[in-house]
Amino acid sequence: MGRRVFYGLLLASLLGVGRAEDPAHWSLAQKEHFLLTARILSEEYAGEGITNSQKAMLSDGKTEHLAHIQHIDIYLPLFHGKNGAEEEDFHDSWKYNVAAYRLAKLLGLTDMVPVSVERMTNGKPGSVDWWVDNLLMDDRERVTRNIQPPDPVRWRHQMDTVRTFDQLIYNMDRSEENLLITKDWQVWMIDHTRAFRKWPRLRNPAAITQCSPELFDKLKSLRRSDVVREIGELVPPAVIDGLMTRRNLIVARLEANMGSSR
Repeated sequence: MGRRVFYGLLLASLLGVGRAEDPAHWSLAQKEHFLLTARILSEEYAGEGITNSQKAMLSDGKTEHLAHIQHIDIYLPLFHGKNGAEEEDFHDSWKYNVAAYRLAKLLGLTDMVPVSVERMTNGKPGSVDWWVDNLLMDDRERVTRNIQPPDPVRWRHQMDTVRTFDQLIYNMDRSEENLLITKDWQVWMIDHTRAFRKWPRLRNPAAITQCSPELFDKLKSLRRSDVVREIGELVPPAVIDGLMTRRNLIVARLEANMGSSR
């Protein structure tokens, strides 16, 4: 093979020229670009939750893929839940879907939090999220049908990650429907519109028991400047203050647990 042919093939590979348009193999950047620029072919009510979110088919002219669109952006000084619970300084916002994804990128959790971008659709700002492929069920169905994971150790590690991430972002709405399970038993966390509270405490300290060494290292090295760069336009400064304080509390609990296990 001649040098010019070799470099031509290399460049084509880097640019994606001549490859099959299989979104399953796309990079995060490619998925982000698709969600930001692809044409919306159709929309319908997603059928879950109370935010009137939409299930949309997008196309860039070569590839079609589903996306989840949310426009909700609500603030209430005091929220009264149907179960009688109250929450001060209540937010329910599409912005937090995007913030969760960007924070997941900082923490190396993009295999558990779908790509989410900010985009104007139907004349309104909102989040457009990558639709999770190869869905097997959500966690509610798994629990209802008493289905046990085929690899209990892997499942436990994934649940440790879910609990750690939810405490970090102070997620108020991690329902079983918001945990999706694909056919390879990969867990995906979706719908973070009721997360990112400003409170400088853990919502449930007992939920923090252990996590992977990789996530632990990412948490320890998480810098406020990086968080501000990634999500500062989406959340108030007080939310970042609370998040960084919770990071410190999580790291301290994990270090204590590791020390007691030696």
